[in-house]
Amino acid sequence: MSPHAHESILRKNLRLCTYEGLAATPIVFLCLPGNFIITMLLSRVFGLSDTTFGLIVSLPFWANVLQLVAIPLLMRRWTQKQITLRFAWLHIACWGALAVALPHIPIANPDVSGRVLFWIFLAASLTFSLVSVSWTSWVQEWTPARVRGKYFGRRNRLLQIMTVLFVIGAGEMLYELADTNPIEAFQLVIAFGIVCRSYSIIAQGNILSTTAEHHHESKSDWNAQFKLLREATAFKKLVLFGALFGFAANIFGPFFNVFMFRDLGMPVSHVSWLVVLATSAGAVSLPAWGSMLDRFGNKPVMVFTVVAWMLPGYLWLLVEPGRTWMLYPMWAWGGFISAGFLLGSFNLLLKLVPPGAKTISISIHVAATALATAIAPVIGGSILDLFRALGVDRMSVIHGVSIFHHTAVIATAIALHRVTEPKATRLRQVVGAMLSYRQIGALLGVSFLGQYTFLRRRPPGS
Repeated sequence: MSPHAHESILRKNLRLCTYEGLAATPIVFLCLPGNFIITMLLSRVFGLSDTTFGLIVSLPFWANVLQLVAIPLLMRRWTQKQITLRFAWLHIACWGALAVALPHIPIANPDVSGRVLFWIFLAASLTFSLVSVSWTSWVQEWTPARVRGKYFGRRNRLLQIMTVLFVIGAGEMLYELADTNPIEAFQLVIAFGIVCRSYSIIAQGNILSTTAEHHHESKSDWNAQFKLLREATAFKKLVLFGALFGFAANIFGPFFNVFMFRDLGMPVSHVSWLVVLATSAGAVSLPAWGSMLDRFGNKPVMVFTVVAWMLPGYLWLLVEPGRTWMLYPMWAWGGFISAGFLLGSFNLLLKLVPPGAKTISISIHVAATALATAIAPVIGGSILDLFRALGVDRMSVIHGVSIFHHTAVIATAIALHRVTEPKATRLRQVVGAMLSYRQIGALLGVSFLGQYTFLRRRPPGS
């Protein structure tokens, strides 16, 4: 292939990748664990118990564990592109099944509705996890390293704008139909996401390979990789921190949206604007955080941000029905600060993954973080249901949970402080390694990170 033809195909691929990303935004947002739209559907419309809600919210993280087994098996038969496209169609089929089933799921019987919704969201979570990992790997087959950082930086900004527009539009639609026909409102939102995602998958299918061979990681001896991993003390400490942070953030984090809908009586339009504030503040602050991380190092900035992120959360002690205005500056501040923490998490992981044991290290990191994060909301939901059964005052529960949640997350900074950060970055891309962190960020209000593609820029001259 001539250089001119190669460049022409690359430009077309990049253009299609941007279009498909924009079109995929609505369905990707709906897949984020604990997002306000699905929270409203599960807790407000169907009235599921906190235990069932926590179990459904945990499904994306269980899926992250299961995909570690599924992806290698699928790669024996299909390419990464084939896995991406085939499971993307299956994924929107799950959402189509949900849209069709909604009017027939018994609202007055939470036990039955909980079981039906559990199986639908389980299928959707598994297919979405497979798509997310395979897409991240496949996209590196046709995006040259020289353009990745710059291109995906621009693409991410467009996706952030699209996320904000979708959140505003969906929030207003749900608000207008909340009292008259809420089921129809959710069907319209889901149908919009399916139509857009269908175009996205078609666009992905038109992306052509620009390399002669598919990308494959070199295979090395597993015993040698385990030996390198055993010697990587700093990486093992980072895995411990990731698991502790995921558990602390997720044990009660997903239920704050439930509190806002069920206990504070906030309309969906107000909750959607909280998401818009956090998303916008986080997106705007990312470039500044990048400079600060380069200047001061990742670990010091992460320790600062995890504390600064959580401290305003104690204002939940002052929140009451009719006095929710303080949530707006809290969400804006949280979006601004947490973007630095999550970007630093990615950079620190790049530094600490042993180059000779990349595959197994990433697998262990994803599995440990996802497993701890998956268990947490199941436990949290059971605790909240117990409080309700005992007749504990609902505002006392919210205030107690807010103290525990924010204190527990701050306490994880102790484990982070013990991680030793080297000076040099030794790995440029980590395929799918930030999937769990992106989902945890979405749980805590930074929704744009659910679509964020973490790829470092190439240093000049490299």
